[in-house]
Amino acid sequence: MENRILFRAGIRRHKGSLIGIAVLLFLVSLSLSTVLTVSLGGGSYIRQEMQRAGFGSLTAWVSGVPDMELLTDSIKAQEGIEGLQVQNLLFSDYEAKGVESDSEGQLILWSGGDKTYRFFRNDLSGYSEAPKEIAHGTVYVSPSMISIMNLQIGDSITFPIARGGQNVSLTVAGYYEDPFMGSSMIGMKGFLICEADYTAILQDIAETGMDSLARNGAMLHIFTEAGSNASIADISQLLNENTTISQYTEFIHSADAIEGFMGILQNAFCGLLAAFALILLAAAMVVLGHSISGVMEQDYKNLGILKTIGLTGGGLVRVQLAQYLAAMLVGILPGILAAYPAAKAAGRMTLTTTGVLLPADLPVLPCMAAFTAILLLLMGFTVLKLRKISSVTPMKAIRGETTEIRWKPGKSFQMKIEGLPFRLAVRQLLSGKKRYVSACLIAVLLVFFASLAGRMNTWLGPEGKGMMDAFNPADLDIGVQAMGELEPEEMENMVRSYTDITDSYLLAMPSVSVNGTNYTANVITEPERFHISQGDTSRSPDEVVLTETAASDQGVGIGDKVTVRGDTGSGEFTVSGIYHCANDMGANIGMNREGYLTIGQDAPQLWCHHYFLADPSKRTAVTEALTEAYGGDVHVHENSWPGLFGIIAAMHGLLVFMYGMIALFVLIVVLMAGGRILAAEQKDLGIYKSMGCSVKMLRVTFSLRFGIVASIGAAGGTVLAAILTDSFVSAVMRLAGISNFASRPDLSNIVLPGLIVVLLFLGCSYLAAGRIKKADMAVLTAD
Repeated sequence: MENRILFRAGIRRHKGSLIGIAVLLFLVSLSLSTVLTVSLGGGSYIRQEMQRAGFGSLTAWVSGVPDMELLTDSIKAQEGIEGLQVQNLLFSDYEAKGVESDSEGQLILWSGGDKTYRFFRNDLSGYSEAPKEIAHGTVYVSPSMISIMNLQIGDSITFPIARGGQNVSLTVAGYYEDPFMGSSMIGMKGFLICEADYTAILQDIAETGMDSLARNGAMLHIFTEAGSNASIADISQLLNENTTISQYTEFIHSADAIEGFMGILQNAFCGLLAAFALILLAAAMVVLGHSISGVMEQDYKNLGILKTIGLTGGGLVRVQLAQYLAAMLVGILPGILAAYPAAKAAGRMTLTTTGVLLPADLPVLPCMAAFTAILLLLMGFTVLKLRKISSVTPMKAIRGETTEIRWKPGKSFQMKIEGLPFRLAVRQLLSGKKRYVSACLIAVLLVFFASLAGRMNTWLGPEGKGMMDAFNPADLDIGVQAMGELEPEEMENMVRSYTDITDSYLLAMPSVSVNGTNYTANVITEPERFHISQGDTSRSPDEVVLTETAASDQGVGIGDKVTVRGDTGSGEFTVSGIYHCANDMGANIGMNREGYLTIGQDAPQLWCHHYFLADPSKRTAVTEALTEAYGGDVHVHENSWPGLFGIIAAMHGLLVFMYGMIALFVLIVVLMAGGRILAAEQKDLGIYKSMGCSVKMLRVTFSLRFGIVASIGAAGGTVLAAILTDSFVSAVMRLAGISNFASRPDLSNIVLPGLIVVLLFLGCSYLAAGRIKKADMAVLTAD
């Protein structure tokens, strides 16, 4: 009975602190539950939809196959192959709203009754019934085409079929969910068309012959036997050795690779949000510890009295623990429930970037496991902080002793009329510094993560240069490649007519095979430009560098030998290092020019001239001028791709969300800490008011205390971010295939996150001090 009475009394007496703790843990629970829902649920959904839509263990995109039946029969006959499905398509470039594709699209034949794909409502609010048929002259596209080209229903998209301006324009009739290549992070895009349009384009390709630009092709979904120990690399090598598939393959990807690239964006963002949730949890633990210390100080005499009437220290600890456990559950459980609408909103917001509608189904078991561990951690921490109750004795309570040891500044800090609010703030801060420790630690944690997010935003840049540099094999401003008889000097002169060229190199991207598996080779004249993360670049002609994806697929590492075959021969090369390039979803290798020419043929049109411009802002003007002057005889690309801008918008949205959470967190912390400090300083405030200090000045003084403490914490958080950001973000961004993250922020970006957090502490503490003006003078001056 007495425990129940004490429990209820404690809840009423300390409801402000307990509500604050509940709200903080609600934010932690909401963030972490949303991450688990989006990450686990999204990955599971993409995998499930790939299986339902018929994606094989690996899928080969092929073109120009003279006898498809002969090829498929030879594939089916191989050991370890369980089955094969053919999905017919046409390869073609495309253009819409003045934006040209940076890779070929795939016009996929679809007919009514085909259950391969799901279709969205026109407003993308959910799924709708599949159309009975696709009307002639219309096309269904991935929702990611909105972020890539702002392609809306009713817009036209043009596919060049043959030279001489023979194009096909189709009208967007709606959106469909493509679990294979729907994400804006994947260059290849699928377009669903009807049989009449497919047949007409196929006929045009046959009639135009050598002048055709579009090509006939298919996706070959190859299924391996269940329980087979053969790796995807082994199966690919087997097919290349025993069938003619390598002669027709455009690219080949495993289901795991496609799933990874479909989930790049959500995985990277979920990694950041998970880290943010853990930072919030650490901050909540700091607040919890400070709250426990404050409650024990406030209730010290009452605890002594309770012990005189027979209650034990263990019993009092259990009562206090029950109060905090109740607050924890009140915060965590609603946070888990609130993750459903949050994940649902996140799925809708990211639909035009991910290309799939991520489910909002809460993963019950992982959530239960995660929050059971968090609860045990919090309860253990609470018991650890409450152990001081055992040291409370009735005699200490009678003598007025407390758990707090006050530090007195002595005469080293003098009070003067000049700058009196600041001097009063410092005096109160020094005399009760223990009360502000939690605010300082929280400032360190929040500024650390705000700085980390800010450094990521700076690295990304307004045009996504950081991500593009990481996704490309080497840095560049603009690339210019002659496709016809155009002389490179002529192109270069036109570039120089707009801006000087500060540096340049050559890059070619021919197809090669590595141990029988097809890859794109990034052949460069200056191999030191490769983005190397491990080992060394390919300086010698007999060396190559691999991406992490290629190295994993081949089961090789630095120092191992691989056989690389080009269009004129093959050779054995040593893997000298691991580099980063996400082209072709990581299925690429890097070589120097001398090494490639031992297995491949040279041609002027093979090489793309990569330039660094004195004025990078002239890139668009240069691109437009070259395209207008030379048309299809030149291919110009900038250090960007259309889907990048959707990713930049998503990153900015993530930053806004994080800063909103930080602001709310600071407000709650200041209200909790400020309330206890004002209650403890009633007599001091009464004295100051009797001396003529105005309420406004006392509020400013109170605010300055938190500003000083936050400034100290901000400095620590900024230094911490400078030390840990690159390694921490590299670990998270490895989920997106990027681990060469290197932030190089300018001074304003270094200082800004700390300044924002300091201003938040100043503003929130000034609001919290509003209760000073409502206080009665008699209460303030009472003993």
